[in-house]
Amino acid sequence: MPTRIIIGLMSGTSVDSIDAAIVEIRGRAPDLSVNLLHHYQANWPPQLRRRLLAAMAPAASSAAEICELNFLTAKTFAAAVCSALQQAGVAAHRVSAVASHGQTVCHLPPRPGRPTGSTLQLGDVAVIATLTGIPTIGNFRSADMAVGGHGAPLVPWTDAILLRDATKTRAIQNIGGIANVTYLPPGQGFSAIRAFDTGPGNMAIDALISMASGGRQRCDTNGRIAGQGRVDKRLFAQLQAHRYFSLPPPKSTGREVFGTAFVEKILVRSNGKRICDLAATLTALTAWSIADAYQRFLPRVPEEVIIGGGGLHNRELMRYLAADLAKLGCGNVLAMDQLGIVNKAREAMAFAMLGAAALDGVPANLPQVTGAAKPVPLGVVAQSTAGTLKKNLSRA
Repeated sequence: MPTRIIIGLMSGTSVDSIDAAIVEIRGRAPDLSVNLLHHYQANWPPQLRRRLLAAMAPAASSAAEICELNFLTAKTFAAAVCSALQQAGVAAHRVSAVASHGQTVCHLPPRPGRPTGSTLQLGDVAVIATLTGIPTIGNFRSADMAVGGHGAPLVPWTDAILLRDATKTRAIQNIGGIANVTYLPPGQGFSAIRAFDTGPGNMAIDALISMASGGRQRCDTNGRIAGQGRVDKRLFAQLQAHRYFSLPPPKSTGREVFGTAFVEKILVRSNGKRICDLAATLTALTAWSIADAYQRFLPRVPEEVIIGGGGLHNRELMRYLAADLAKLGCGNVLAMDQLGIVNKAREAMAFAMLGAAALDGVPANLPQVTGAAKPVPLGVVAQSTAGTLKKNLSRA
């Protein structure tokens, strides 16, 4: 049973931070035993974060800007690896690979009229490999999309390894910028898993608060603003009619659908309404869309719902969600940390596990989840025989 140390890197659609998980992985995929050695979180340099957000679809960015951001992002990821290793006291030569999700700036899944999907994550893996001296795996979505899949969600494969229960039906609900669910029936294999993006997570709420505050606030901390408002029932009903919610899986979405442009339209239609009422409405929409997706698309109501992602810390969102799930008959809602999985590290850990699958040449996409024509190994590997980590980063 091989034992490897792999560093998973994750930065979500909100570009809040870079999470680096140093993970000890034993076994060959998919029979993996996973131990988190260290979690490190790095803040994005403010100017680079602003440039990344400005470059994201549906914005029109120049080729030169995307080109430069690709390298700057890679250098920032490499610096996060260096800091994580220093903080953990782990030598770079002990690490088998870095597995980087990259920074998504555009994700266009296949749809009627656009049969060929495409995606773009910045952070060139060859740059990361050269600067760290560690082989680096990236571009995890591309192979799945090449065979007709959405390239998302990819974490369900790792959810099954970490969180499947022998007797209970579980839903693993991530609430990041976008919200997505993994449905795990007990006692069944990977083919029984169902997963898809349920709709907006924190993204629309964050965009509203950022625009309303002129960029001074990035999110509705603890749901305080939404907690001061009331749901606008007319607007809520209009938003519930969004076509994404009724689309059957496989499906995925992103900033192109529920980002700044989505919120700008709401602000135009809601001229004069209080920001706290709009925040309450968007918070209620996120909760409703999760419960609605369960009712529409899951084979049965889960016995347990495990919540992860930044949305877990929005008390108002969790209040709405608990009420909506209770209406479906699911009253057992748990936080990710209650199961021994560090919430902040979970997605970075997942990409470390996907990195192990890539090294083993084992397919880690689930065709019934992504819509791909077949299982395929994910990711490309950039090798490096560069010198020491500190020296390379200082030269960069």
